[in-house]
Amino acid sequence: MFGTTGRSRVGLLLGAGVVATALVAGCGSKIDGLADGGHGGPVGHSAGSVEVSELGELPGQEVVTLSLPGGSYTPSAPEGATDDYRCFVLDLPEQGFATGFQVIPGNPELTHHAILYRIYPEQVADAGALEAADDRPGYECFGGSGVPARDGDVLRGLDESDWITAWAPGGEASDTPDGYGVPIPAGGKVVLQMHYNTRVGTGSDSSMVKVRMAPEASGLKPLYSMLMPAPVELPCPADGPQGPLCDRQAAIADVASRFGRGSAAQVYGLQALCGGDPGNPAAGATQSCTRTVREESTLFAVAGHMHLLGASITVDVANPDGTQRVLDVPQYDFDNQDAVPLAVPMQLRPGDEVTVTCTHDPTLRGKVPGIPAEPRYVVWGEGTTDEMCLGVLIIGKDA
Repeated sequence: MFGTTGRSRVGLLLGAGVVATALVAGCGSKIDGLADGGHGGPVGHSAGSVEVSELGELPGQEVVTLSLPGGSYTPSAPEGATDDYRCFVLDLPEQGFATGFQVIPGNPELTHHAILYRIYPEQVADAGALEAADDRPGYECFGGSGVPARDGDVLRGLDESDWITAWAPGGEASDTPDGYGVPIPAGGKVVLQMHYNTRVGTGSDSSMVKVRMAPEASGLKPLYSMLMPAPVELPCPADGPQGPLCDRQAAIADVASRFGRGSAAQVYGLQALCGGDPGNPAAGATQSCTRTVREESTLFAVAGHMHLLGASITVDVANPDGTQRVLDVPQYDFDNQDAVPLAVPMQLRPGDEVTVTCTHDPTLRGKVPGIPAEPRYVVWGEGTTDEMCLGVLIIGKDA
């Protein structure tokens, strides 16, 4: 989950059964149904609304420190790629509500983002099977935790994602809003997804996560991250250089070759989710997606996530009284993806419509360090040098 400060990167997976595709994030696995309930990817912040330099203790609450198995991990990206998404199943020896978070990166040169997910008792065996099937520590997990969804309700997986906290470089410790906490189920575990990018750094990582827990009897209200992904369909400029990857299908095949066929499914699925044509989308620099609020909730903060070609991002809420812009980033900065708290929390009601709109700039290719110079049609992809469009709303449920 986001906090209101820190910087973020998000990748998310939508499986094929969703609409053919997930997020946010934000990072692809299965395509026969939503691989992980849409609990994907990382824009990285905590769920809180208050930044603190160090996670503090509170009366009646306990701070738990989670470490990587064995204390460290040495990233190794798949052949031909520079991104290693690794998930680790960890024990959180408390239940109740998480009220504060702090990610302590062990190797900042390697660490692109971290996301902590909750998994329920009925999902624990699936998570263990993923670990057992991988011959390296943890397991590969593009697109989210990789753990199969508890039910087939894809939209609920986006409306109430299983993020506990998410982080990216620059993120600070944060607290949840007063009276709210991220619910942690009894008998479950947590999955820590680490996204490493090996373009610059090498070596091992020993990141840790601190979580402050309040008991279930504390009476806190639940806090969630609502994930709002939109398609990315950015063609090569007609008056610019052309190449083989300027063909959409070739570009999708390239993403799938690096991150698995689920990455192709999420490209098509995002079109279906957002009312587009998966086979013949309306390509262009600006893309959007609108979803309808299904339950009454309180909106505390909003964040946006794109990658290096991102130019601007907005999030709007429309209701019978009009339209309110709750996030407006006219000049997107990849290194400053802070979640923005609302001056006054906003009530969301069933039937309200939330729209995320992203604009990407293909002319930044060749200007921004780290982006491959080869021209290409850009679609949603998990790598730092691919692209995303994601809004993240921090919402509290009163019921």
